[in-house]
Amino acid sequence: MIMRIVTSVLFYAAIGLAQAPPETAKQAPAKQAPRKPPSFSLLRPDAAPLPLSHYRGKVVALTFISEVCSHCQALTLQLSPLAREFEPRGVQFLECAINDGAAEGLKEFTMKFQPAFPVGWAAREAMLSYLSLAPMDLNATFVPRMVFLDRLGAIRDNFEPGSEFYRNPPANIRAELEKLLKR
Repeated sequence: MIMRIVTSVLFYAAIGLAQAPPETAKQAPAKQAPRKPPSFSLLRPDAAPLPLSHYRGKVVALTFISEVCSHCQALTLQLSPLAREFEPRGVQFLECAINDGAAEGLKEFTMKFQPAFPVGWAAREAMLSYLSLAPMDLNATFVPRMVFLDRLGAIRDNFEPGSEFYRNPPANIRAELEKLLKR
């Protein structure tokens, strides 16, 4: 019986190895071209939903957060001065909480951190659809996640949580905005 099991394991392992592509065939994934995303709105306490299309003609820095995430809270504090600096140049900063309970916790979050820009929430599924992410993607719902839109509303960059981008957010955000403002 043990011999039969060992033989089966070796047989299936050999088949699996035969079907695996050779290492030289692997290529780096192509960078995704800018694309026009589907419509998306931030829901807000005591206010009408805020559609991103409202900001067409402006560069948009949209950050997906959890209002209880310490990294997101720290980033919010860094975004406010940048929002005040870049608003006169046609840049709109926004934050969207996607965590469970965001609708209830958002008032406290905005009172505590006083962001200099609109903050709302959306269902996690709405964010995944907007960014064309699969729920099974390892980092799909991790936060913070910054997305930059050009003046036509096309997504130009999407920075995943934990990427090098977050090692120096103010400098990297400035660089990203300057690049988009020159287009």
